[in-house]
Amino acid sequence: MLKRILIADDHPLIVTALSMAAHAIDPAILIDKAGTLAEAEAHVRATPPDLILLDLVLPDVQGFAGLALMRAVAPGRPVAIVSSRDEEAVIRQAIALGARGYLSKASPLNQMIAAIRVLLAGGQWLPDQLLAAPPSAAANDIAARVGTLSVAQLRVLRAIADGRQNKQIAYDLQLAEPTVKSHLAAIFRKLGVANRTQAVLVLRALEPEDEAA
Repeated sequence: MLKRILIADDHPLIVTALSMAAHAIDPAILIDKAGTLAEAEAHVRATPPDLILLDLVLPDVQGFAGLALMRAVAPGRPVAIVSSRDEEAVIRQAIALGARGYLSKASPLNQMIAAIRVLLAGGQWLPDQLLAAPPSAAANDIAARVGTLSVAQLRVLRAIADGRQNKQIAYDLQLAEPTVKSHLAAIFRKLGVANRTQAVLVLRALEPEDEAA
């Protein structure tokens, strides 16, 4: 069956390299390209891909919030992180939060080919054959709680993390203000928090850990 890959990355050279790697496996593989998370979401909704290659930092999202959204929009579809960060802690964090694989942007073309081949076959890819350690209980808990949020609730959570108030969120997301309040109540309940500050702290836990951490 013809495969389709979504490459969500705003660096043209990386997009070109990943496209070349995919077509080295099969020239008939269909490639969708997105430079923002919003574009990636539109592609996934229009035609769900067999594999999503997701940059860790896009113009409209940073950290693992993008991974959470892609998993919510396309449940069951494998998502692999593509990043210039190669610290072991960040890689393990990505896997704990549901990424099927982690591919360094510094990888040579033959390694990109191998990674995409494994991921399309349903396997897991980690740099240098790093063995994924069992995620911590804290990481599992965060992933489970964030995973219960709907796409709309994730958008609202990201908006409050940006410091926007209900009226601005309603305007930006084209929602009624009571709907925003309803989403916030659901977010607090699902995340097990009492206020906006605590909800934002949960979202911040989805950001890659500092190298010194």
